[in-house]
Amino acid sequence: MRNLYTCDNCIYNPSQYQDIGSRHGFCLKHDSLLLQASQTTCKFFRRKDLPLFLAEEGHKEHARIFSKTDGIVYYHTHFPQEPKNYSEKYVWENNVFDIYVHEVAIYHRISGQKWTYLQGLLASRNPIKNIMHSSLLRGYIQHRGPESDNYRLILALSADLGESIDLRTNDFRVEVSPEEFISLRESYLKDVVFLRLYAIQEYGYLIKDENIIWISDELNGAIESSWQEFIVTVQGIVPILQQRITASAQHRGTFFPEQQAKNLSL
Repeated sequence: MRNLYTCDNCIYNPSQYQDIGSRHGFCLKHDSLLLQASQTTCKFFRRKDLPLFLAEEGHKEHARIFSKTDGIVYYHTHFPQEPKNYSEKYVWENNVFDIYVHEVAIYHRISGQKWTYLQGLLASRNPIKNIMHSSLLRGYIQHRGPESDNYRLILALSADLGESIDLRTNDFRVEVSPEEFISLRESYLKDVVFLRLYAIQEYGYLIKDENIIWISDELNGAIESSWQEFIVTVQGIVPILQQRITASAQHRGTFFPEQQAKNLSL
């Protein structure tokens, strides 16, 4: 089992997850390339593979262990990784350009309107972009806090939740044989869906809505089913989820209030 507290499992490194994703990562917290993401970490680490509210105790313990460190360090030795800023000129000159790392770096350097970039990552059947979107969205809604109701971003994600995903061998950042790919494929496809679902659950936790927090209960053990059966179950909960998100926003009075005010004035 891979170490769950290293950078390749952190939401602040959006373009990697276990053995799929970009060859190198990029840390949004430290504005640095991650050259050995499976071996490094930092005190700000946030797990990808669990929603925040289920991982808080582990995060606190991890932050305590690494409290005396600064920046990105190697997990076992606490020795610092030398910071390495992303340079588009460097990656092209050295033939190491990676489209996913490049997209994350662009997102990081946008000063405002990051939500428009997040919306642009939807409707992709690429699993790496799905992971990037869910990780960036989780970081975004945590940063914005409950006072900034991002139900529209979450509604858009819910509409995309049950769409097909096209996982290919070249999505892996390690060599996998055709036999290994067959055995890994369904597990990774389900993982990608859950990573996206965690963003929705974290939103529910932020706004204190139990019906959204525990939407995963509606899957009724479908994780044990085949991918085909699993995704059909996911598609079945989408309208339920959308109704809960919409009703919750309406209850708080945040559901398109500008349109409501305009209609009342007519």
